[in-house]
Amino acid sequence: MALELVATCALGLEPLLEKELTSLEMADVRPVRGAVRFVGNWRAVWRANLHLRSANRVLVRLATWPAPNGDALAAGAGDLVRERGLHWAGVPVNDLFDPRNTLAIRASSSRSQITDVRWAGLRTKDGLVDAQRERFGQRSSIDRERPDLPLRLHLDRDLATLLLDTSGQPLDRRGYRVTTSQAPLREQLAAACVLAADWDGRGPVVDPMCGSGTLLIEAAWFALGRPPGCLRRHWAFERFAGFDAAAFERIKKVELPVLDPDVRLYGIDNDPTAIRAAHSNLARADLDDRAKVMRSDAFAWTPPSTPGLLITNPAYGHRLEAAVDDMRRLGDLMKQRYKGWRAVVIAGDPGRGKHIGLRPRRKVSVKNGPIDVRILVFDLH
Repeated sequence: MALELVATCALGLEPLLEKELTSLEMADVRPVRGAVRFVGNWRAVWRANLHLRSANRVLVRLATWPAPNGDALAAGAGDLVRERGLHWAGVPVNDLFDPRNTLAIRASSSRSQITDVRWAGLRTKDGLVDAQRERFGQRSSIDRERPDLPLRLHLDRDLATLLLDTSGQPLDRRGYRVTTSQAPLREQLAAACVLAADWDGRGPVVDPMCGSGTLLIEAAWFALGRPPGCLRRHWAFERFAGFDAAAFERIKKVELPVLDPDVRLYGIDNDPTAIRAAHSNLARADLDDRAKVMRSDAFAWTPPSTPGLLITNPAYGHRLEAAVDDMRRLGDLMKQRYKGWRAVVIAGDPGRGKHIGLRPRRKVSVKNGPIDVRILVFDLH
């Protein structure tokens, strides 16, 4: 049975996520604001969770119904449970809404008459559990930490859409982040930098302001063909009725193309805490044997002679004068020491990287939490 699927992402990353889904040969791929829709079976759900680098979650659409008010919202949710003999997302209603399954609902609202998302979630929950009592004689318990049935409600104008979260924990929980430094970079944004570069995966990778090493790890896993979910132990879909553990194990054993089996990583930072964090995280990611991380001055360090990928996230949030000076120095460094390299810079400074003094071949505007940043890609000639 074909499922209507949604992979969510940070605003601005939709084109990168669309390309990922297309490369995974997903069907009917369509970008929307903050997400990309596609169609597939449960195997596609498992593959998307395992392989997508720039996505936050993978959701299955269960139903959409008119919901101009709370009563309509609850009634539509209850109808999902009351309908007998139907299959939602390829799973019998009796299994999906079995009252022995715990549940939780998180709601969002856009241009809807219902603006209180907590109240919307409660009304939806009331509709579901009241219908469970009618049909099964008992209701599900609520478990907000690790529910068997993690549900997402989205209100858009007068329409409610209920989705099943197949990921559980967001997909940035890769499993390699043992220690963090100040203002850690989210894994999806780091991966998006690698994807935006259109890098061929070959040559050394240098981060002259490496922090806890996230950019180095995401670049190396890309070059080595390692799925971003390779260390992850749990997904929500493993608790759904009909999950085939043996089939999922076979999917996990399918190898991705290795672009550079000898990729080398170089991380530089002035902060000893960041260096310790990078060492720990690189070791957990099984990359410590190919990484050299050092406390040093990035502006004095000499990079490898063979061109590769420079990728970095300069600190932002400084006063304007300091931010401008930092970007000018970074631009000079790139021009003087990294000729022939491809470079990716996350620019969150007030000028969004314009003071680097180089013309980027590509700009990707994206939200890093509440902050507007740009991913800038340069060819350094």
